[in-house]
Amino acid sequence: MLWWVGNLVLFLVVIPVVLVLINRVVTPILDIRRHARNILDNVVVLTGDLDEVPELLAVTDEVVKQVAAGALRYGGAVARVADGN
Repeated sequence: MLWWVGNLVLFLVVIPVVLVLINRVVTPILDIRRHARNILDNVVVLTGDLDEVPELLAVTDEVVKQVAAGALRYGGAVARVADGN
């Protein structure tokens, strides 16, 4: 008789509690896995976009040199005008 009561308690109490606890552990694990997959996919896309950076930096460096030369000419002209007054 006690054997049947023990089996009944096992099936009606212990197993559902274990299943609920497993569900509470597995659900966040699956969410973390999904988020990690999304992060990896986005990093791969971002890495592909970074392939053009060295070429763009070379162009930017040239533009900065041109702007600096123009700024020096402008500063020199302003200094000459200020000295003339």
